[in-house]
Amino acid sequence: MFKYQKGRLATLSAGLLVLAGLSAGDLKAQAYPTKPVRMMIGFAPGGATDVIARIVSPKLGAFLGQQIIIENRPGADALLAMEVVVKAPADGYTVLMNSSSQAINASVYKRVPFDTLKDFAPVINIGEIPSLLVVHPSLPVKTTRDILQLARARKGEMLYAASASSTWLATEMFNRMANTQMTRVAYKGAGPAMIGLLSGEVQFMITGIGPIFPHIQANKVRAIAATTLKRTPMLPNLPTVHESGVPGYESGVWYAMFAPAGVPRPIIDRLNAETRRAMNEPEVKANIAGQGIDTLLGTPEDLGKYVAVEYQKYAKVAQEAGIKPE
Repeated sequence: MFKYQKGRLATLSAGLLVLAGLSAGDLKAQAYPTKPVRMMIGFAPGGATDVIARIVSPKLGAFLGQQIIIENRPGADALLAMEVVVKAPADGYTVLMNSSSQAINASVYKRVPFDTLKDFAPVINIGEIPSLLVVHPSLPVKTTRDILQLARARKGEMLYAASASSTWLATEMFNRMANTQMTRVAYKGAGPAMIGLLSGEVQFMITGIGPIFPHIQANKVRAIAATTLKRTPMLPNLPTVHESGVPGYESGVWYAMFAPAGVPRPIIDRLNAETRRAMNEPEVKANIAGQGIDTLLGTPEDLGKYVAVEYQKYAKVAQEAGIKPE
């Protein structure tokens, strides 16, 4: 009788300990967040990634019940910011808002100090934005065919701005498909790159429609073509590169949120749900639409699959364009 009770008590105690452990983990996830959340941005203020983060973060913070603190860490196509996130505790208090660079950097940099596909936990895909081919107004061109003619005549002399690996590969893909040889000038973010274009430091740029749109309206830059296969609703009369002399050309940029690998799934789910909730707020929806972004959202698994496909796609583009990791 005593042995039976002793064994039964031991089993019951062990079960209670397991339940207690699970409850502690659940309670920790339910309590999240209990302090501000840091959102790392790998580009300078004023670029599309930074703008999107600042549109979404106030409502996201309100729904989470904590402030979202945005920290810009520009350099190396967001590698610096990505490294900060990878090394951060896997507790959900450090997240990353990044662009297509997330899937591209491994193809253009020799020393990437992490595994892009394994060391990050996908949270949510914010959306994708069509890009535009734009030039400084002093350049005597009005169409894509004009650019082809001028760039071929000035072999290697025309300078283009590249603020991230995505814009770099998009322009090099244009070079390859159009048989041109424009020369890259690297910037730490879309903001500085736009300043370079506005000042005439560079003549050519492929960039997301949102941040450059006000400068187009003010006639400070000239939009030549959209880089999507279909025309963008924001500039319906603007032809695409595809229909203007470079058939098949297509490029765009997407933006998504990530966390360090190992963040508990309930916290990832909370970040995903509250971001979707924030994105559906009328003010946020209007501001996001104003950036020309087609929202994607979806689950963390959807983003994980998307990044894996993009990773392989850009690796192929880099190889075909003859880009060797720097």
